[in-house]
Amino acid sequence: MSRAGGKQPSNTAGRNKRPSQGGGRSSAPSAAGSTTHTNANSTHLQPGSPEEYWRNDVLAEVSREQIGFIAEGLFKELWARCGKQVAVDQVSLMIAEVQFSRGFDLLYKIHDNEAARQEFNKSLKIRENILGKDHRDTGKTYCFVGHALREMRDYDNSLGQYRSALRILVALLGKNHNHTKDVISCVDDVLKAKGYPDEQVSDYLTCLLTSMEHKRNGDELMQANGGDFDLAIQAYKKALIVEEIDVIGKYHPDTAEIYSKIGSCMARTGDLKKACVEYGNALSIYAVTLGSDHRDTKEALKHIQNLPSLMMR
Repeated sequence: MSRAGGKQPSNTAGRNKRPSQGGGRSSAPSAAGSTTHTNANSTHLQPGSPEEYWRNDVLAEVSREQIGFIAEGLFKELWARCGKQVAVDQVSLMIAEVQFSRGFDLLYKIHDNEAARQEFNKSLKIRENILGKDHRDTGKTYCFVGHALREMRDYDNSLGQYRSALRILVALLGKNHNHTKDVISCVDDVLKAKGYPDEQVSDYLTCLLTSMEHKRNGDELMQANGGDFDLAIQAYKKALIVEEIDVIGKYHPDTAEIYSKIGSCMARTGDLKKACVEYGNALSIYAVTLGSDHRDTKEALKHIQNLPSLMMR
């Protein structure tokens, strides 16, 4: 995983050695080459046109040089052939890659940790919205938000970002993959920086990985043969038992996601009242950890709002 977590000597973000920038790029197409510039005298653009979106939304965030001169032509062609949403999503992923690269340079060349964190967060928002919460690029970006926060000595929030990255990698690659181990090393570093003794660090990591493995099992059961929801609920509840012990703490979006998945399983089995309780648990944690305007918070609220219509069927 390029630009992913790990101990300092690796190709991941360390304090004394800058990680390499190779590989693991976003799925957006590369931007290189040249195209004709927009007419500088063109001040009246048709509302809702690709030209207006390009000038007002794209160039407000990145320059033509940063995103690549060929990008504007590609954007307009996608708009014409595939529709506005496809074009906007594609150019947004290009912007996210530019933001990520700016964050990388700010963190390791200029050493402006706060500015780097802001760029990584902007990139993360785009990637999470378009690629999803379980995509490797999303996980990579979570990891680098964690790196910036670690350099700022904000260890609690850094740990939360590494946990989010680790959740994605455990689900995609398993806990024994090298990329997963890189992020585990980051968690280890932050816990020790917080003053945890070795035994407590070991307990924390064991509990965290055990919870993630149970959640992964639950996900597989939900997807197998149309969904074995009863067994999935059992797996998710095992994850919660581990997740809520004092050494980890329950107030993290990952814990809220487990509650939400239990609610989804219960809704599918027809136990709508219990589903409402589980969605409510998820909503309360999302609201505390992510805020009321975050997509996951709104989605949890929407699940609750949709339950009455299911009960009337």
